[in-house]
Formats: sequence, C-alpha cells, structure tokens
Amino acid sequence: MKQPKKLFLLGVCVAILAGLLPSYAQAPTEQQTIALLVTEIAEQQAKIVANQTVIDEKVATVTENLRLAKIFVSRGK
Repeated sequence: MKQPKKLFLLGVCVAILAGLLPSYAQAPTEQQTIALLVTEIAEQQAKIVANQTVIDEKVATVTENLRLAKIFVSRGK
C-alpha cells in the first residue's frame, strides 16, 4: 500500500518540477543576468589592460627614440 502512494507523490513532484524548469530556462534570473554582465565587464577589463600594455610599450619606444635623437643632435652642433 505504501508503494503506490510513494510513486504517486514522486510523480506529482516530477510533474511540478517539470513545469517549473522550462520557466527557469526561458527567463534568466536577475542573478544570472548580473553574473553575465560581470563576466563581460571582466573580459573588457582584460582587453583594456592588454591595450594599455601595448600603449605603454609604444610610448617607451618613442621616448627612447627621442632620447637618442637628442643625443645625436647635441653631438652635431
């Protein structure tokens, strides 16, 4: 007698969960949206850092070239 009741309750639980799962899959929760935004911001920040490194390297190269040019100009006078 206990088995049919357990099976019935299990069936009801599965039906309820099956009805709820599609609604969770269709509409992302606020936390999921925030997590996606945080991930996107972190990726953008990583790109900014990489770009800043390239910019710093180029500025250092230009600075060194200017220093050498000043040395050569001062020797030519």
